[in-house]
Amino acid sequence: MANENNEKDKQNTEDPTKNLSVIEEAKKIKEELKAENDRRELILKQEQKLQAEKLLSSSAGTNIPPAPPKQETDKEYAERISREIREGKYNGAK
Repeated sequence: MANENNEKDKQNTEDPTKNLSVIEEAKKIKEELKAENDRRELILKQEQKLQAEKLLSSSAGTNIPPAPPKQETDKEYAERISREIREGKYNGAK
C-alpha cells in the first residue's frame, strides 16, 4: 500500500507540470491557429478584390465582341479622301 500511495503522490506532483506544459502548448497552438486564420482572411479579401476588379473590368462578366468597322458609302469615302487631300495627307510627305 505504501508503494501505491507513493506512486499516486508522484503522479499528483507530476500532473501539475504536465498540465502546465499542456496548457502552454495549447496556448501556442491557439496563437498559431489565429495567425493562420488571419493570413487566410487576408488572402480571401485579396481574392475577393481581384474577382471584383475582374468582374468590373469585363463588363459584368460578359464578353463584348468588338464593334465591326463602319462601312463607308461611296459618297462618304469620296468626301474623306477629298478632305485628307486638302489637309495635305497625300502630298508625299509622311
